[in-house]
Amino acid sequence: MNYHDSHEFWSVVIADALASGHLKVPKMNFRGTPTPRPESSGLFRRSVGEPKGQIADWRANIPNSSRGVHVVEYPGHYAVHVDHYDPAKHPVLHLVRDSPLTLAAMLAVGLGSFLLMGIFGKQT
Repeated sequence: MNYHDSHEFWSVVIADALASGHLKVPKMNFRGTPTPRPESSGLFRRSVGEPKGQIADWRANIPNSSRGVHVVEYPGHYAVHVDHYDPAKHPVLHLVRDSPLTLAAMLAVGLGSFLLMGIFGKQT
């Protein structure tokens, strides 16, 4: 499969995800042909996401929009959903709206660090 085919395939997946909010894309279609990898389309960049047992995370920007598409790669399929806020454009809003568990973990680590520094900093 060449770049053009991959770009077209993932463009349709992005449009479907925008229409439905989320979808599941098998890595092999019903004919036994492999689904093109997200990065081969030129639309997606490697990213990170909340740990869910995935192999990798991929993100695509939606031009002229604050939204973004997140592809979570698993061994047999890709889980595709639309983020309200693309983390590359609006990182804080993305954490608040689309990834509140990550935000809570970051705040807990920050607060814990602050408290530890206060406790151990007074002993010198």
